[in-house]
Amino acid sequence: MKRIAFLIAGLVAFTMVNAQTETNENAGEINTVFGKNGRPAVGWFIGLDHGYTQFESRDVWTGGLNFGMIIDHKFSIGLTGTGWTNRNGMYYENISGDDGAYLEGGYGGLLLEYTLFPKSLVHLTIPVTIGGGGVSYISESDIPVWDEDEWDFDNVVIDDDLFFVVEPGIRAEMNVFRFMRLNAGVSYRHTEGLQMINTSEDLMNNFTATVGLKFGKF
Repeated sequence: MKRIAFLIAGLVAFTMVNAQTETNENAGEINTVFGKNGRPAVGWFIGLDHGYTQFESRDVWTGGLNFGMIIDHKFSIGLTGTGWTNRNGMYYENISGDDGAYLEGGYGGLLLEYTLFPKSLVHLTIPVTIGGGGVSYISESDIPVWDEDEWDFDNVVIDDDLFFVVEPGIRAEMNVFRFMRLNAGVSYRHTEGLQMINTSEDLMNNFTATVGLKFGKF
């Protein structure tokens, strides 16, 4: 948790320093690494994220996709979805008796984001995800089954459930090109309503560190 706190402090300090590049002379322009561009009244974005978090003490790698509309550079509204990508690392033993299972699932919903100092080369964004998700414990049989043109294993759903999620965060974002931005930051995921066999209801409540790319008309 100390590393997360230092990261947040560093992001804020770095962004505040770079915000000084937004002077009265270039107040109508967006600063980028490779040139400048005028500002549209309404834009759009598509984002790709990669993250690291933990479910209790288990390492979890996530992948996410989001898209939406940008209003006056500062306010974004869209949809987002996230799922964990390291399936082999999500195997839990003794879920049902002596049977183990893989935890599979994801979450998503409405994405709201506010951008501070949007014309600066480096600026801060404050994203919030509000929505829901679903998880399942999937067992894997040792007996292969021929499915059309390939062997498959008989997967059995041991347990599954739906949950509510809210995830606020903070990110530092850099204008690399006028159509591409690079970002990094942290968020905190809070879930409600998770009820799974032999599983804590707070399993997914934790910080997530992310890096991502955002493409669009900003």
